[in-house]
Amino acid sequence: MRNMLTLLLFGWLTLTCCSCVRHSEGTLGFVCYCKEAGVGYGVCVDKDYAYVTNNDGVVIFDVHQPEHPRKVGMISAGLTFGICIENDLAYILGGHGLVIADVSDPANPKKLEEYVIEEYKQRLQVEGSYVYIASDVGLEILSASDFGKITTIAQFRDGRARGVDVCDGIVYLAVPDNGVEVIDVTDPSWPQKIATVSGTKGAYDVHIHEEYLYVARHRDGIAILNISNKKSPKLAGSFRSDDAGEVKGVWGDGKYLFVVSNRIEMLDVSDPTSPFKIGEYSRRGGHDLCVDGKFVYVASGRKGLLILQLNENQAR
Repeated sequence: MRNMLTLLLFGWLTLTCCSCVRHSEGTLGFVCYCKEAGVGYGVCVDKDYAYVTNNDGVVIFDVHQPEHPRKVGMISAGLTFGICIENDLAYILGGHGLVIADVSDPANPKKLEEYVIEEYKQRLQVEGSYVYIASDVGLEILSASDFGKITTIAQFRDGRARGVDVCDGIVYLAVPDNGVEVIDVTDPSWPQKIATVSGTKGAYDVHIHEEYLYVARHRDGIAILNISNKKSPKLAGSFRSDDAGEVKGVWGDGKYLFVVSNRIEMLDVSDPTSPFKIGEYSRRGGHDLCVDGKFVYVASGRKGLLILQLNENQAR
């Protein structure tokens, strides 16, 4: 009898944590909201766990079954925005600076390091032992090779930055007032600006996939850059929905591009010179998103974590 009551109580708690209703109509089907994520600002998924940043830190959900996500852990870090998971380490960016936590056991995360950064910070990426941060001063580069000895090794001041990605020693920095800045960081202690890419003003977020860089341009839709020559990106294509509002995040895989604004849009980018919309979820937008398999995870502000499912058979 006790075991039965425990199971019933667990099921009730799971349902109260997340509002899950499966809808399969359309290209992007609603799966559930998880309001227990708090006010969601940033999201990433690693090894079937979703990490959502909010006003208090990071909430960790087990999403082995995305239709039934379950909160399993929390990292207290104050107001947080960007998050990146590399080699079982969570790099968390927020109001106080950078927090690094061991998430090899997501149910029992352990803080390893906190490093104070004064400027406002939005997003970050990690390559090797270096952390690249988009902040109000531009690009900040930290060395994190030794915990307890994290240091800022360089700053590249070029205006208020909002997004960053890095590949093979080249940083792409989203600076709304300028566009996408291309910065050589083969020597991270001495970043060198190579170019500002024309046609990318308003850049707010960037995402690299193989030879393409996807750019969220806030009020100006998205741009797709060919980065086969990483130091000399070329504009390949662009797309803008008149009523989509401010584009805040992008995630692409060469076939599809997912765009978050006041809604979630899905574009066909198999021909990057002619992207076109094939679906959307218009009931809610958000601040950030990522994709894992057939599921789209959205940091959806006051709705917390929004999970959608890609229905490829409906894509056209």
